[in-house]
Amino acid sequence: MKYRETIFVAKTKPTFSKVFSSLQKIRRSQDWVIQYPKKQFPRINPEETLFEYCENKYPFFTSITNWVFDVALRKFLIDPNAVGFIYPQNFGEGVEENGYVKPVCEIYGSHLVLDFVPEDYAVLKIAAGCKYMVKREMYTGTSFYFITTAQILRYDQIDAKGTHALTMEYNHDLNELPVIQLKGIVIDHCDRGFKYESRIAAMLPELDEAIREYSDLQAAKVLHIYPERWEYTQNECNGCKGSGRRINQDWTSDCNCPRDYECSSCHGTGYIAAGPYSKIMVRPVNNAVEGGGQIPTPPAGYVEKDSKIVELQEEGVKMHLYYALAAINYEFLSEAPLSTSGVSKEYDRDESNNWTHSLAEDVVAFMDSIYHFIGKYRYKSIYTFVQIADMMPAINVPEKYDLMSAATMQKELTDAKNGKFNPIINNALEDEYAGKRFATEPDIRKKLQLVFRLDPLPNISEDEKMSRLSNKGITIETYIISSNIHEFIERAIDENEKFADLLLKEQKAVLMTYANEIKTSDEIIIPDLVDGTI
Repeated sequence: MKYRETIFVAKTKPTFSKVFSSLQKIRRSQDWVIQYPKKQFPRINPEETLFEYCENKYPFFTSITNWVFDVALRKFLIDPNAVGFIYPQNFGEGVEENGYVKPVCEIYGSHLVLDFVPEDYAVLKIAAGCKYMVKREMYTGTSFYFITTAQILRYDQIDAKGTHALTMEYNHDLNELPVIQLKGIVIDHCDRGFKYESRIAAMLPELDEAIREYSDLQAAKVLHIYPERWEYTQNECNGCKGSGRRINQDWTSDCNCPRDYECSSCHGTGYIAAGPYSKIMVRPVNNAVEGGGQIPTPPAGYVEKDSKIVELQEEGVKMHLYYALAAINYEFLSEAPLSTSGVSKEYDRDESNNWTHSLAEDVVAFMDSIYHFIGKYRYKSIYTFVQIADMMPAINVPEKYDLMSAATMQKELTDAKNGKFNPIINNALEDEYAGKRFATEPDIRKKLQLVFRLDPLPNISEDEKMSRLSNKGITIETYIISSNIHEFIERAIDENEKFADLLLKEQKAVLMTYANEIKTSDEIIIPDLVDGTI
């Protein structure tokens, strides 16, 4: 047990990190938008608007979005009963010189929430505590916030008896409790509110099993993998001279102690047994007296061990991690060899998107509350609460999440082409894959998206294009555009940097102009269509 405790590692931590990293893509979704109203509020300094503070000047993190996805999102996954406390920085010292406070949100874990009644009051323990002095000796004491719909009170310990005194009082006058619960899946209801379970709680049973089996696996590797060498030897144990027993020097005829005892050097075997990376010494049997066989040649070797149990345990750990991800429909993040494991499952985008959407709703609701309280704190002296409500941005909960890896999308595209899906479907999949694969190369992504958008015959072979042209199914201009689409796009962008921003009909008109130039050129021969043949 001590050995296992010493070598323990958090095998499940990378699995959690994969989920956490994947959820960062919520704010990278195409439909993630924080839209501020166009209405103007002239009493606010242009450099102190809600937009400037929340998106460009939020303390330490630049924007609220950065803080939410760097700090709060992790708490949503591991502690949904934690609360966010919104308060002005240095609120005990008054407002800033420019007249605007700087509200921030701080997460208090559920172990620090001593009492909480939504929309009424909260009692929070301050993790840092306080310092108090007794007879010139400094000690660390406890501190608490008592927050109501009108005030923020701080109590600090002042002596060794546990006495606490009011050390700070701030009237926020918001008529609301600036403390909000993170929330998750409701599991219990009481008179004072709800209790929540994390949305990744379904992963816990499999993660626990993975931890347990991985601990067994570490021990099994030591017992079954490391090499044990044996060899024949004539050397006897020096302590017992090969007998395995040692005479008790304190023995007398009238004592109750044994005449001899087991040798502590060889443990009664007459030879010394070594540990890992050493060897086991074996005495040869006397052939003439004890009827033993001949000493083998060479007189040494290695103990054969069955490593199958180690392989089974290793595969079991991988499967537990896979099933943990599958519990939230994120099995596509697993690195297990699913093609041979017997648990392979096709990626279901709708299932993972539904789970991600539920979490995104929690996050957006939390952000809405933060914006709400920040607006009240900053502008309550110059606008009414009703007017401040008109300043609030609208945060769209995304419907599309770019969760799949490029490899998964590539497999999906390959399967679609091998399955001879409709060319329009293949074209859409190629467009999505290009956006993923070239996310950090906007120029390439833009050109590819224009190709997918403007090619009139996407994902159609040259032979089929010629067949359609010969059967008068397409015009010669359509054939020329599709056959030269990449060159035409390059030329259009060179001639007009804003080509990608033009309307679709305007872009098509440009390509048609290029096609007509080729059609009327003397350098090529346009095939004549006669009776459906070329």
